[in-house]
Amino acid sequence: MLNIKGVLVITLAMTLALAGPALAQLRPGGGMGSGKGPAHYNPQTVTTVTGQVEKLAELPSLGRGGGKGMHYRGVLLKTDQGSLMVDLAPGWYLSDKKFAVKVGDTVSATGSKGFLANDPGLIAREVTANGMTLKLRDEQGVPVWHRMGPGGGMGKAMSPGGGQGQGPPPR
Repeated sequence: MLNIKGVLVITLAMTLALAGPALAQLRPGGGMGSGKGPAHYNPQTVTTVTGQVEKLAELPSLGRGGGKGMHYRGVLLKTDQGSLMVDLAPGWYLSDKKFAVKVGDTVSATGSKGFLANDPGLIAREVTANGMTLKLRDEQGVPVWHRMGPGGGMGKAMSPGGGQGQGPPPR
């Protein structure tokens, strides 16, 4: 016969085991009150900004993982309205797409305007620089690299460079 403490411990363990996977998923109705998409992207605040790159930055992930192991690249743009940090994509994704910018380049970015680390910022959906336009997220803010790993495959790839990763084989 189990005592009350045993029942509570088992109940707590089961609750924690079931809560983890549920919390790891994108919130339906996430966004900043937007109704859809990732937690920090709001399709209702989409705008386009153009400016000159003042600084290149590495940013932590905005997702629930807190940036552990995932480094995003961003640019600080000097615009007519002042400086604005633009969150682009993980470094591996930009490298894979051969998309690079440097200080002094003119960049145009369309995305969700809000706050990044308590400063005005933009989570880019699409970015143009040096004659190249790169789509980063869909209309709801879901990253195009979602479920991809370095190497372009599903899941975490074995090595950078176009491999199939550790996901299911292509159909």
